[in-house]
Amino acid sequence: MALRKKGNIKLKNRFLEILFNARALPFTLTFTILAVLFVGFRMKGIEQAYALNNIKSDIQKAIIRNKELKAERAREMSVPRLRELAVKYNLKEPGPEQIILIP
Repeated sequence: MALRKKGNIKLKNRFLEILFNARALPFTLTFTILAVLFVGFRMKGIEQAYALNNIKSDIQKAIIRNKELKAERAREMSVPRLRELAVKYNLKEPGPEQIILIP
């Protein structure tokens, strides 16, 4: 068992010597930096995708809400509803000169 651990330590030391020698250090650092940047950009891309999906969801909700409000406005501005309100508040029909259309 002691021999196995000693061999494992020698292997680790040899690996570290190769990895951090004067020739391999620039490649090691470059690869490490590129790997970290790749992971960072990938995470940022995923984060942006989630944000985009949330924005699309909000847009769909706003479109649906807009349709609901237009339908409610049409119900409130319908002729039967207006006549009902006129009876409720004791109003009479306006004359032709009193009608103004607002788009």
